[in-house]
Amino acid sequence: MSENQPEPEEIEAAEVNSNSSFLDFKSRKNFYLFALGTGVFLGLVFLLPVFSRLVWIAAAPIFLCVRFRQNKDNFISGLLIGIPWFLISCYWLTYVTVFGLICLALFEGAYLGVWLLLAGRFPSPWRNYVFPVLWVACEFIRSKGPLGFSWNLFGHLAYPIESLAQTFGVYGLSLVVAAVGVIVASLIRSERDETTGPMPEGSATFLALPLLWLALALFVYINAPTPKEDRKIYVGVVQGNFPQSLKWNTPLDEALSRYVELTNETVQESHPDLVIWPEVAMPAILSNQPNLLNVLERRTDQWETSLLFGVLDEDFRRETEGGEGELYNSVVFLDYRSDERLGPVQDPVAVSKHLRGPLTEEPNRSRFLPSAYSEEHHYPPKIYDKSRLLPFGEYVPFKKLLPFIQDFVEKQGGGVFSAGREGKTIPTAFGDIGPLICFESTHPGLARESAENGANLLVAVTNDAWFGNTAAARQHALQSRFRAIETGRAVVRVANTGITALYLPDGTVAERLPTWQALSQTWVVPLYSHLTFQFRVGDFLGWLALGCLGFSLLLTRGIDTVEE
Repeated sequence: MSENQPEPEEIEAAEVNSNSSFLDFKSRKNFYLFALGTGVFLGLVFLLPVFSRLVWIAAAPIFLCVRFRQNKDNFISGLLIGIPWFLISCYWLTYVTVFGLICLALFEGAYLGVWLLLAGRFPSPWRNYVFPVLWVACEFIRSKGPLGFSWNLFGHLAYPIESLAQTFGVYGLSLVVAAVGVIVASLIRSERDETTGPMPEGSATFLALPLLWLALALFVYINAPTPKEDRKIYVGVVQGNFPQSLKWNTPLDEALSRYVELTNETVQESHPDLVIWPEVAMPAILSNQPNLLNVLERRTDQWETSLLFGVLDEDFRRETEGGEGELYNSVVFLDYRSDERLGPVQDPVAVSKHLRGPLTEEPNRSRFLPSAYSEEHHYPPKIYDKSRLLPFGEYVPFKKLLPFIQDFVEKQGGGVFSAGREGKTIPTAFGDIGPLICFESTHPGLARESAENGANLLVAVTNDAWFGNTAAARQHALQSRFRAIETGRAVVRVANTGITALYLPDGTVAERLPTWQALSQTWVVPLYSHLTFQFRVGDFLGWLALGCLGFSLLLTRGIDTVEE
């Protein structure tokens, strides 16, 4: 090392002393209290709309909690930030499982602790440049894999630039938000630092980086071709409004009667091309109720409209041990033009074969899809099975390694579902439908894969009644809006108790039903087949951020080796 270059210990001490000078971090107690307060602040930002605009400074206090090579402090501060952040913003999970919320908060806190530990490997001013990229890598990783949870992403609150998500996705917006937060933190950190003046060295270059990124996104956005509608269709949405306390205690006939009555209203008023019911609209397992399918097929004939509805279904084509089928959370499409009807059978295996066809490997895009959509073409019944299941709710990750958790979850009534195939679409007379069931709408990759497989329309069905009249429905619906922006497809979201809404590719909320009311309505929905820039590049930014993180860590490791 050169004579004028400070030793790592001197850098570390300087940073701690600098922190003490303006934030009074004279003790670890104050430092940890600041981290805890940061977690509470972030929880409120993502929970309450009145605080959501503060997301633009949300990264600043996180950045201020990073200390150079102070591994213990960095990890503990990550825990103290992440745990209250997710406990507050996702408090509604207590309506279903207190244990699940605690596990989520601990996991996200530990994850953030590891991330801050990595950020602490970079000295100033390099950390200023690395932090935003590192944050994108953090969000990207925690959204992937069997434990993926795409909640509380900075980009979701990036008003007023949400439309730019069609260029680099929600992670591109998170990069801008994180960079702005670092700039704010750098201004605070240098305010009382007489050695650097009002701004740290190299700040002009750093300030230019988010501006350059925004300029690139704007250039792509402005020069993107104006999307043209393939056509418009009329879609009837039905919001049944069954509180969760009554949903599975309501007799099947009563639930069916309400949905049929609401559908009759919208069919008589506007005769839609398609009617959509929400996730698990019928409190039954479809294959065990062959007569239910008969009734619904006859109803579509009477209405002269197609029906897409959510239901649980058991596939008996490949029985599991004990003679039971594989249980799925599914949506079923019935085309009134179809001449394929179930008929008077009472055999669950026959129901499975009727809906699912032979037990062969089907392509994601149905083999029934004609070369051109035709009003005369008879589309057979189709079923889509939820492919991205809710961890520790619908299934237990690593259950062979965690058998005790599997037993616990099953005792709570969960962990029994099988996963379907990702990206599968449903062909109709007016185009392909890309279904997203509940938790699936939070994953950008699933919506993009459906569009890649030909979907002209995305349909998100859900049941947020689980969480009562809380922030869950609003937070969940926000994600459907981003799926519309990213894919360039309209998203029709139909929920049991709300939020039922229509999101257009520019992010506009074109239609919306009041929550917690039994209602039906018909909307004019545009269909698109154009490709957005984000559609083309996919998760490029996330993988690039991971690559940059790995390369940067190798560099810091090399520096450590030289110093030793």
